[in-house]
Order: sequence, then C-alpha cells, then structure tokens
Amino acid sequence: MKHTTFTGTLFLSIFFTGLFLANSCTKPTPFGAGLLGDQLAEFAYTDTLTVQCTLLPEDSIITSDRSSTADYFFCGQINDPVFGRAKSDIYSLFRLTNLAPNFKNAVVDSIVMFLRYDAPGFYGDTLQPQTLQVHRLAADTTIRWDEDYFSTQSLPVDQLLGEVSNFLPTPNIGLNLFDTTSKAPYLRIPLDNAFGQELLDLDSLDLLSDTLFWQKLRGIRISASPAGDPGALMAFDLNNTSFSRIRLYYKFDPDTITVSRTFDFSFVGGNKFTNFTHDYSGSTVEPYLNQPADDLLFVQGMTGLRIKVEFPYAHLLENIAVNKAELELTTTTLPGDNPLLKSANQLVLTELIGDTTLTLTTDVLYSLGSALNGGFNAFGGFPQIETDNGTDVERYRLTVTRRFQNMVDNSSGSIKDQTLYLSVYPQSRSAMRTVLFGPKSATFPAKLSLKYTKVQ
Repeated sequence: MKHTTFTGTLFLSIFFTGLFLANSCTKPTPFGAGLLGDQLAEFAYTDTLTVQCTLLPEDSIITSDRSSTADYFFCGQINDPVFGRAKSDIYSLFRLTNLAPNFKNAVVDSIVMFLRYDAPGFYGDTLQPQTLQVHRLAADTTIRWDEDYFSTQSLPVDQLLGEVSNFLPTPNIGLNLFDTTSKAPYLRIPLDNAFGQELLDLDSLDLLSDTLFWQKLRGIRISASPAGDPGALMAFDLNNTSFSRIRLYYKFDPDTITVSRTFDFSFVGGNKFTNFTHDYSGSTVEPYLNQPADDLLFVQGMTGLRIKVEFPYAHLLENIAVNKAELELTTTTLPGDNPLLKSANQLVLTELIGDTTLTLTTDVLYSLGSALNGGFNAFGGFPQIETDNGTDVERYRLTVTRRFQNMVDNSSGSIKDQTLYLSVYPQSRSAMRTVLFGPKSATFPAKLSLKYTKVQ
C-alpha cells in the first residue's frame, strides 16, 4: 500500500537569479530537442515538451486518527454523473471522560450522540434529505486502539443503535448545546436505551481503563445515505470536545431518587478511521480508467483518481539550468455535470520513493517549509481565473522547477525518475474533484511551461 508522507530532505537547487529572461519559443518536436540547437539564445522558453498522462485509481491510504488531530471525517454518499458513486463511513471508539465511575444500581433515562458539523469539509447538496445510522460492531470484532486502519478497510456490524431519518444538514447554523453562551452547528442522534443500560451495567473492573472498556464496547460505525442526487459527503468533527460526544442520562433507584444525572463519553483519545468506496460503473470516467489520458484528465479526493504525469524526454535536455517550470492545467465542464460539485481547492504533485511510498515533491515541500505550515503560495496548485486569448478560464499552475531540474540532470533516462503523480490535497480530507483538459486537447492542452538558461 502506498501513502503520501512528509518525510525527506528539502533539496535546494542553485538557480540563476537577477537576470532578465528573453522569451524564445522552440519548434514543436517529440521531446523538445530543438532546445539543444546551437542557434538558441542564452535565455529561452518552451511549452512544447512532451507530457504523457495516465488515469489511475488512488492507492489505499491510512485514515486512522489515533492522535485525535483530524479536522473532520466524511460520512455520506455522492452520486456524481462524471465520477460515479463515492461513499464514506466512519468507524470509531469512544472513551470514558472519567475512569471508574459509580454506576451501581443506575437506570438509564436516555442516551444521545452529538456530532459537530464542520462546514469547510462538506461537499455536495445540503438541501437534500439525509438518513444517518449508528451501528455497533459485530460480536468478536473490535476496533483496535493501537493499530492503523486503511481507507479500504471495513468492519462487520450488527445492532442498530440509532437513526435520524430525512433530515437536512445545517453545517452553517450555530445552536446552543449544554450552555447558553457558545453556539456551533451539530447533529443530535438518539441512541437505543438498551445500549445505554448495557454501559451502566458493565462490571466496575471494565470501567477502570480505556482498553478494558474498548474490549466491551467493540466500536461503532456511523454511516449515511442521501435521498437523491447528487447527495452529500457530510463532515463531522469528532475531535471537538465541546459539541461532539455521547451523553448518558441516568438516575439511581428511580423509586426514591428522581434527579437525572449525566455522564459523557468522548471520541477524543479513541481510534477513528474512515472507509472509502468508489464505484465508477456507468459514469463518464469509467472508460478512461487505467488508460492513457490525452484529451481529458480526472482527479478526485478520498481514494478516487490520480494522474500519472511523465516527461519521457526530460533527460535529453542537456546543459540547461531550469529558471522556472510550471505544469499548466485548465479545467473544463462536461455535459450533464452537476454545478454543485465544484473543482478541487488544492492539487499537489507526489513522486515515488522506492517502490511503494509516495512523497510530496521537493517543490511542494519547499513551499510548505520545514514546519510544513508555510502554505502553497510558492508552489501553486490552486484554481485561478486567467484570460487566455480573450477567454476566461479556470487554471491550475503547479511549480516543478526543482524536480524538473533533477530530471534534466539525471542522464539515465529512467522513466521512474521522470514521473510525477497529480492528486487532490489533502487526500483523506477532501472529497472534491476536477476535470481538466489533457495534453493533446485542441482547446487548452495540459503542458509544461519551461523557462531556462543555456549552460555551456
């Protein structure tokens, strides 16, 4: 299984700076060999280098959140006419907020799950009814608190603990919950009282540690399905300590004491992961899968689709210093597409390290900085409106300067060294997708814009 990592050394290249670049276009050739002619000016530009693309399904990625740092988790389903069906279920443990509570002779009043919406993560139509269900994992099945789970993994369930039918998500409407001072958008899901009583009836020894409690709990699955198209992938912040929790209402000996008490269970500190499924049957993209992509390119978040991008003749560009290299990609809208399914906010480039691990390219890492929080301004990869020959277009520009210089300097001709992968970012936290013109499109072809200096 491959997954994107943020490890590696930032390779800093020495570039020619403080120079005025003169633009000179070369003749189109199979690999831009015209760059090597003696007649070229010292500073030059080309956008005719060969770019080859292939459409690939993404590899499985780790979606576990053992550290409780994820911003949100997807739950729901998108029915996309171009990209097919994408679905996400949440699997989670929860833990006692206080160990060793005294539940002896306690009787359940009710038990309710609260999930805090996270509006920035939503994708799709929030004006369509949703149905959400909470199931308990099947007997002899447990979410391990000390293991990482991948996006392709799912676990069997049996008992239905709770359901909310035909509700409209309200990710932008703040509501009070347990006090009158703070507000946030959240969903309330009543759970089965029998489950609440089971928690109250646990042996006191099972309440002494999280691991003992989790062995009895087993874990839950949160899933949802829309009533229509295109549906929505809802985003829930289970790590929000104020608005995401399970609250158990109970009392002791109801014949004599009628005051209800509460006890809270928190998702923070418990392992959580998402299971992604993609079904491209009957979609526009289906015949393009695992094929060379000439006219159209498709990228998709979660574990959807990525593009293998090859520059097969880069190593033949001898004796040049790359001043700036950008991969230029222009979006397009296909017939029958749904306008609610907008283009991805961020694309990145990755490369293979060894045979199994994908890592962000040096250009991406340079932009992010050593603390990985510097943003993407120096790299690009976000959609912008440009005017091209009098036409306004939506376009991504992705910097490949450092990485392309490495391709030029590597004379081995290894296609692996000349291959990058285009993906939506962050992969496990974005459900967005984008359709782009391919490298052989007659409209706005995908291309590499290269400014370089001839080195004698």
